Amino acid sequence: MAAASMVRLQAAEFGTRDEAVAMVKRVQEKFKKEGPEATFKAINNMAPGFIDRDLFPYVHKIDGTELVACGPIPAIRGKNLHDMKDQDGKFTTQGFMRIATTPPYHGWSDYRFLNPKTNTVEDKSAWIERMGDYFVGVGIYRNEQVNKNVIGLISGSPNSDDTYLQMAYDLADVLNDGDNLRILPIAGIGGPRNIRDVRYVRGVDIGLTQTNILNNFRRSNERLGQFDDKIVYIAKLFNEEIHLVAKSNITSIAQLKGLKVNLDARGSGTSYSMRDLFNALGIDVQEVSLSQVEAIEKVKSGEIAATALIAGKPVRSMSKLGGQDGLHLVPIPYPKQLQDDYLPATLTHDDYPELIAPGETVNTVAVSAVLIAFNWPKTNVDRYERVQRFVEAFFPKIAEFQKPPRHVKWREVNLTATLPGWKRFDAAQAWLDRHNGPDANGNQSDAAEQATGLRQTTTSTGVQSAGGAEQPLPDRSSALYQEFLKWRQARGR
Repeated sequence: MAAASMVRLQAAEFGTRDEAVAMVKRVQEKFKKEGPEATFKAINNMAPGFIDRDLFPYVHKIDGTELVACGPIPAIRGKNLHDMKDQDGKFTTQGFMRIATTPPYHGWSDYRFLNPKTNTVEDKSAWIERMGDYFVGVGIYRNEQVNKNVIGLISGSPNSDDTYLQMAYDLADVLNDGDNLRILPIAGIGGPRNIRDVRYVRGVDIGLTQTNILNNFRRSNERLGQFDDKIVYIAKLFNEEIHLVAKSNITSIAQLKGLKVNLDARGSGTSYSMRDLFNALGIDVQEVSLSQVEAIEKVKSGEIAATALIAGKPVRSMSKLGGQDGLHLVPIPYPKQLQDDYLPATLTHDDYPELIAPGETVNTVAVSAVLIAFNWPKTNVDRYERVQRFVEAFFPKIAEFQKPPRHVKWREVNLTATLPGWKRFDAAQAWLDRHNGPDANGNQSDAAEQATGLRQTTTSTGVQSAGGAEQPLPDRSSALYQEFLKWRQARGR
């Protein structure tokens, strides 16, 4: 509590952007009611309302030839500051003039200026507004602002060649907007650890994890009589395929029983989900926890039998492998016991041209990645609005993420896809409700359903129709099957 109070005290020593704008408005009101002379006198005498910590107004003639009011720095009153430059050579007054004489006649101007509290030249921004034949400004020191626009995003581990870390940097690259919004990617472990970090770690606002892990956490809590609603989702994103790499003598996942298999770093999403998958398939392996680079070398040497990685294809570490390495991708079946939390998927020659021959495919399974947040109540204004600010920057720009050179997995994202049993963050749901109702992506999500004729659920051997008759499941490499997957994902299945 003492530490939190100190943070609030330090933050209160400096004015905010909103407070700077409010001070300019007070100057404007006094100018309209009492005229220039009374207004300039109040500013120069630093009357209440016209000085607040590091905030103070200053007034120039509209042509920049005379500073007529400035309380804390009387030496520059009456001076011609038209050609004044900052430390970087920027003409500061001329920048103010451009804002004040160009519609809408107000805005922010960035420059560098002496901070009297620290006695150093620092980054500053001033809110400028035209005021009759004058312009008025109030500046804030950007380094001293409360970090309300910084979004901490817990992602994946660089040692695992994790898709999450790449996606996090894509988010930062597209959404970072000066002081208005900054995405701060944080290298995490992934999976279950990310859920706990969003739940408990200060500075972590949003995170990436897997839907199967979320569901398992909920089931585990409910078995203990706990019903925790502290995690909500922002958007269901893309599928992450399981890559199981072994030497050519391993042709079936069942052959790994009793052998050493790398499940990636302890606590990672791969580690958690692969343990779950092996248990579901009744395959007892000797678990090893290594980085993917180290594990690949140990598979080559025969020290371990296989290594697994759950990540969005194509994965860089896998793309570097070729026939000369004597390795291949082991197929993974899709029996009934996996269908609640996993999806069928395929790996193709186009994904891994050096590992998969032209025209061939490798069947595997996938999990869904999801962007989560803490379920902040609206009464916690700072934390709720921080996530809301991210949503309102991210959702309108989804099309930007789906263009090169962004990760190809962005092309799978349908913002309207739901996560059954989970609540969407209120601001995210509100944005979707405001924008074209059911389909904010502009996609015709029923097209896949019409093309495949599917209002069905997958079984272990095929697809069961609404009437109950089992139909053969299309080949996993077929266009029909891919349409089915898109339809299924769009509905959160």
